[in-house]
Amino acid sequence: MEFSQIVRSRRTHRNFLDDPIPPESLERIVFAGTRGPSAGFTQATRILVLNDPARVELFWESISSSQWREGNSARAGLDRAPCVIIPFEDQSAYLERYGEADKAYSGIRAGEDFAAPFWTIDASFAAMMIQLAIVDEGLGYLFFALPFGIENLRANFAVPSNLKPIGAIALGYPAAQTRSASSRARRRIPNDQMIRYNTF
Repeated sequence: MEFSQIVRSRRTHRNFLDDPIPPESLERIVFAGTRGPSAGFTQATRILVLNDPARVELFWESISSSQWREGNSARAGLDRAPCVIIPFEDQSAYLERYGEADKAYSGIRAGEDFAAPFWTIDASFAAMMIQLAIVDEGLGYLFFALPFGIENLRANFAVPSNLKPIGAIALGYPAAQTRSASSRARRRIPNDQMIRYNTF
């Protein structure tokens, strides 16, 4: 698929079929997540791939309540996604990297010295590369935050203490879906309101 087509056809989905993803497609998708930019070539983003049905089910149990799983219409079809990918950031790796001799010029000695959280930016780059690769494979996805159950996630998936999830990506073959009323009520902002050249 041409890149311009990937960008234009990118959509999020909340309703999936439970058909498995071909291993070769999943391998290409995950590989794309390793090819994003990395500040200082720190390469500290880690990617957890859940494609075993029992592990995917455990993921949903870890990050949500039984009430949500049993009675929330918003999740109908979402937990049928056969795969979940979780990108993790690692702040400590960037503190270590920017403490090395070749980065002394930067003046970075502590977390507050960074102009922006490089660890979150790099993990977000990885997540975006994964999402574009998903579209390229003819699949659908939903990137969503993880406001609950992080400690359950750590315990159930042996997540090292230095890693923090920036969110999760459910992916699979999209099923028919209806856009939410709130989404239908909103319109895309015109480009000339979003983009400025040379000055605001």
